Amino acid sequence: MAVVSLTAVMPWAQTDAESRDKCSLTGTVLDTVSKQPVRDAAVSLRSLAPLERFASRTASSTTDSSGRFSFNNLPAGRYSVLASHEGYVGQGSGRRGPLARTWDVAPGQHLDDVVVYLMPGGIISGLISNAGGKPLSGVTLQALKRTYRFGTPEFDEVSNAVTNQAGEYQLTALAAGDYYLRAIPQQPQAHTKDLTVFVPTYFPGTIEPSRSTLLVLRAAEQLSGVDMTLSRARVVVVTGRVVDAVAKSPGKGTELTLLEEGNIAPVPYSATADAKGTFELKGVPPGHYLLVAEKPYESERYKSMWGQKPIQVGDSDVRNLEVALNRGVEVSGRIVLDSKASVDLTRLTGILELQQTPRMRGFTPDVENATVSQDGSFVFREVPDGNYRINFFPIPSGFYLKAVRSPDVLDTGVTVRGQPVQALELSLSSGVARLEGTIVKDQQPSAATTVVLVPNMEHRGQPRYYRQTFSDGLGRFVLQDVIPGDYEVFAWQDMERGSYMDPDLLRQFEDRGQSVTLKEGTTLKLQLEAIPLE
Repeated sequence: MAVVSLTAVMPWAQTDAESRDKCSLTGTVLDTVSKQPVRDAAVSLRSLAPLERFASRTASSTTDSSGRFSFNNLPAGRYSVLASHEGYVGQGSGRRGPLARTWDVAPGQHLDDVVVYLMPGGIISGLISNAGGKPLSGVTLQALKRTYRFGTPEFDEVSNAVTNQAGEYQLTALAAGDYYLRAIPQQPQAHTKDLTVFVPTYFPGTIEPSRSTLLVLRAAEQLSGVDMTLSRARVVVVTGRVVDAVAKSPGKGTELTLLEEGNIAPVPYSATADAKGTFELKGVPPGHYLLVAEKPYESERYKSMWGQKPIQVGDSDVRNLEVALNRGVEVSGRIVLDSKASVDLTRLTGILELQQTPRMRGFTPDVENATVSQDGSFVFREVPDGNYRINFFPIPSGFYLKAVRSPDVLDTGVTVRGQPVQALELSLSSGVARLEGTIVKDQQPSAATTVVLVPNMEHRGQPRYYRQTFSDGLGRFVLQDVIPGDYEVFAWQDMERGSYMDPDLLRQFEDRGQSVTLKEGTTLKLQLEAIPLE
């Protein structure tokens, strides 16, 4: 049996009484479906409460051939135990997935019947071929999950696989859930005027993400025969010239990346501008794109320059584009207090974040965070063109951030188009609201229930309005520092964090939420019925 003793991390001598109070936690890792032991599973133990004399709050072990693990010489307290193994889905809170378990261990207690379950991962498999039925090798398959950021859908890759010589693929270790499937062929090595090539295709066989069919995978399910025929399209050449807008000279050495616009993980096309600033991108299929240009950092005097241009590609070559490079402009403003409370504004940090998918933001520059002076003034420097969300953190308890003037830049964002943006004015307001209450299920307190405050439709794309917490052992919950406004409050027994920003999901539960209006400086109390597990 694999045993982990925590004695080694305790640098002090133990008294006899302390030794008698030490505990142990022993158990087995089982396959959720077969109920068979899982050998060589990695097991981790974590303390869930501060322990004054416990130098290390985590420990790890590996199960033996009987799936057994043991942690000895533990201080009394509450612990969570997590297990992982290749081919199994990781544990954690999530819809349709196993929940992390916790155990309370009293002084001197030895728990020996702990059971941790691991859910076998689901599998999606199939065959990729051309229109004539010939299998295609080297095609990358992506399993995509839809998430929501600022109320806008994004598609994140959670797994990928490449087809073999027989055109077969297998996506493994997938958690239960809903997936979109995309096949990305190898990019062509050459380009001719009338060339048609295979292009990224979504299941069951469309180049348009909106027409893709959702695949629903149950826990440990194997979806086989998910076959796809790749689509072909005529690809074109995109050419143009990069210009240094400051020096009025060619943008020699500029790196260009053409990215699919929208909210799907992009397939990039790239090129480097020559001595005349000209560039050529080959093999580009139809679609909407964002052309991003970066002239790398050369010296303190000549820092990196950026530019971008939206492009629509049809069935004809796109020529003579011009992309301007700039070093960015300043975005400045001030934060004021709407009360006489003493707040150290210098502890705030300002962030500007491009309103693009995370993968697309990886090809564009990060704006350096702004510091805030004691008088509330702030300046973001060298901000390239783009649309940005502005925010400051950490907002002190008892306050919320709001715009002083219309339009509300916290909601609409800040648009930069080659000119400085000045005189932004924000306020730290002390008029926060508070929501508290209890969650019940079958007239009994419902513990560990996810309580979510969802804003009205106008603000559903704004994460700063959402609040989430969990009910305690008596079903009680508190949501503090709420921005005043109209909301719906939900209590789910199991809900994956962030999934409540999915409007399709919310529509399923609209009649289970309770509408509330939270006014400045007020506290509202209510009782909610827990929404059961599916």
